[in-house]
Amino acid sequence: MGHKEIENYRKGLQEIIDRPPQPDGNPAKGTKEDLQKLAKKIGASTRSWYVHPTTGEPKGYDAGISDLIDNIHQALQTLTMIDMCETAARNFWIVVVAAIAAASSAVTAWVAVCK
Repeated sequence: MGHKEIENYRKGLQEIIDRPPQPDGNPAKGTKEDLQKLAKKIGASTRSWYVHPTTGEPKGYDAGISDLIDNIHQALQTLTMIDMCETAARNFWIVVVAAIAAASSAVTAWVAVCK
């Protein structure tokens, strides 16, 4: 996934979050469904879990709006980090060529000073 696509998803998340709430203070209708669709598109989890206090067993449930926002945000952060690593890997060879050019110019300058 490229930088522009990640930014489009980030803007989509912001648009969903910025919707005006209902008069009773609840989030706008369809917010949870839109967040679930966005989460599925980018590979974020649509489920949450907790450990039952008496049995100690993990229990899963459909994520609420705040959990979905957190999951989507974390997935976007991960995708951004992967994109940056791919960019750094691509630019590695440019840096190697620039280092060789810098070293050769330093040697040339040293030879010129020594003569």
